[in-house]
Amino acid sequence: MAKVMIVEDENIVAMDIKQRLEMLGYEVTATVTTGEEAIELAEKTRPDVILMDIVLKGEIDGIEAAEEIRRRFGIPIIYITAYSDKKTLESAKVTEPFGYIIKPFEDRELQSVIEITLYKDKIEKKLRESEERYRAIIRSLNDVLFTLDANEKYTMVSGQIQDYGLAEEEMIGKTPREVFGTAGEIHHQENQKVLKGESRAYHWKWEKNGKILYFMVSLSPLRDSEGEIIGITGILKDITALKEYELTLKKENRISRALANLAKELLKPISLEKISDNVIEYARKLTESQFCIIEVVNREGLKECIIPEETLKECQLKEKPKMTRLWDWIMENRKPLLSNNPQEDHRLPHIPADHVKIENLLMVPTLLQNELVGIIALANKDGGYDKKDLEIVERLADLYSIAIKRKQDEERNRIIIQKFLKIVSEILEELK
Repeated sequence: MAKVMIVEDENIVAMDIKQRLEMLGYEVTATVTTGEEAIELAEKTRPDVILMDIVLKGEIDGIEAAEEIRRRFGIPIIYITAYSDKKTLESAKVTEPFGYIIKPFEDRELQSVIEITLYKDKIEKKLRESEERYRAIIRSLNDVLFTLDANEKYTMVSGQIQDYGLAEEEMIGKTPREVFGTAGEIHHQENQKVLKGESRAYHWKWEKNGKILYFMVSLSPLRDSEGEIIGITGILKDITALKEYELTLKKENRISRALANLAKELLKPISLEKISDNVIEYARKLTESQFCIIEVVNREGLKECIIPEETLKECQLKEKPKMTRLWDWIMENRKPLLSNNPQEDHRLPHIPADHVKIENLLMVPTLLQNELVGIIALANKDGGYDKKDLEIVERLADLYSIAIKRKQDEERNRIIIQKFLKIVSEILEELK
């Protein structure tokens, strides 16, 4: 049984409508005479529909009361009025009523208007529920959904765009080129193809607040009921994590190949100086450093700094520098030193004013059977050093220590062979 509330300031008319409604099988929840009472009782009784007289006594007329009730409680309103002039109906239409009944009216007319209103309200509620479910689904997606009109202007953008520092209301009515600047040019080119009937999918790279983001964009024509293209529907899928993983994997493969090539070079019969030169070259390239030097300890325990000639020229050094304090720190701690602010790092020595500026520094000890045999030192990488750079140099340090050990073993074997041949020679000389 549907519940109806009557808002009518004439008691005789209100009683007549109440009796007629009850005879038609409806439950009358309340009969009130003012707009204020209508709002109060609508909240308390929550009827399925309200019959609202447009002209009421009091400060709030029927139209104002209907607008408040509809806004706050969503209850459908049917106006009952003796006035059918255009001005009155236009004023009432703003509140989006479900129907009008012009006094006097028949029972059949009253029932048909109420039943149609109840049906329309049921359908609207289902539609609102469907829309809310749709919005919930859209909100749960990580993708950004959008539509454009035939002039490439945004007509809808899902809320996920806020994750990228943009607001839907700021985009509506603008083209991708207006929103994204030169980065939106690719969208314009692809949109033109879609407006001619194609479906498109492409990658897009966008820099936002210093961070590079990667997207997969899918576009399809939006058609009307007659099949004419009236716009574009699109999905913006963030593939930044996938792209970063792909780039990381490519970089790792490149590093592994480079280290494999270096290992081959270090297996060749080359001098200790050539070994150091190779390690310096690979360290600079793999970490994208401006400078790289190696300090080694020879067999006599003396320290020697190996610096490429080009580095000496760039640093404007007339002789190889002494790294006593750095060496002592590494000797004591036996661990790497990474500093992206060397000017204020208490572990580092004072850098002379006329020395080439050191923006950042990475130093890794080279250990051979737990004995410190050298330091690989790098400086001035754009953006500073990170854990990945440290990992690369540590792998280089391992290769370097193995190459040094192999070279030392070769040297030791050569000396042993020389001593053996000398002894044999002396024995043979005595036997003569």
